[in-house]
Formats: sequence, C-alpha cells, structure tokens
Amino acid sequence: MPAKRKLDILEDKEDASDIAKRARVAEPSASASAEKSKKSKATKPQYTSWKDVELDGEDEGEVPIYDDCNTIRRKIRALQKTPGFKVTHWLKEIGNINSNSYGRFMSLKGPDGGAENGTYYAAYVYFEKVRIFEGKKKTPTRIAAEEGRPLERRQSRGVWTFTG
Repeated sequence: MPAKRKLDILEDKEDASDIAKRARVAEPSASASAEKSKKSKATKPQYTSWKDVELDGEDEGEVPIYDDCNTIRRKIRALQKTPGFKVTHWLKEIGNINSNSYGRFMSLKGPDGGAENGTYYAAYVYFEKVRIFEGKKKTPTRIAAEEGRPLERRQSRGVWTFTG
C-alpha cells in the first residue's frame, strides 16, 4: 500500500468529523432559543460598529442637527480624555476632516460659532451614530430641541461683491 500524503490524512479526518456532526440530534430547546434570537435580531438591528448606523438624510448630507456648536465641542473634549484617543485618526474616521478646520472649530466660541465648519457636521453625525450604536437615550435638551426646529448649518460666511 502506498504511503499517504498529509492532505489525504486531513481529508479522512474531515470526513469522519462530518459523519459525527450529522449523527448528532439537536435538542428542541436549543432550536427554540435560536429562533427567539433570530426574531429579536429582526426587530432591533444589531450593529457591529458605529459606522453601520444609518441616519435619515445622511446620503444627501442633510442630517437634521439638534446640538449646538458648544455641545459638540464639549463632547469632543470629553472624547479626547479617553485613553488612546488620537485626534488625527478620529478626524479621518468621521470624514477625512482637515486638522486646520478642526483647530478653527475648536477655537471658536458660542452656540453658533463654527456652524459653517465641516467639523461641526461630521462630529455631530459621529456622536449621533455612537449614541444610537450604544443604545443611549436622548437627553432632555435634545428632546426639547427636536420639538422646535433643527439648527441650521450655514454653508459659508458670505462673499462681498462691489458694483460700480
């Protein structure tokens, strides 16, 4: 009889394990619990990352904003205190935001200071996705803001034109 190759030995072991698996009979309680878990997954979406969360209007870049600039800056500062956090990596993850734009946004003051900055919108979308991913409830301030109308995101500061 010729000597067997390693591949032949591995295939024989796999065939034996397949036969053993087919011979096992699943208990009815295990299958019932599996069906229940499938139903619960269908009712509540399971996300593997905050990036998997989809917001209304995200594809068009028109997610309604309910937090002002001061709130977003406060959340960013709290995020910076987490161990191992790197601003440059975070800026790349939330939408490839320029670090100069981020620096300008963080240096501005007031609830509207920086509303036209791209960092404001990208950070808001990030924090909203993280809130949904972690299953946290909306804050009372957020609920009050939703009852009104969403904050506007200004696109630019304007252009001066001279006629004459």
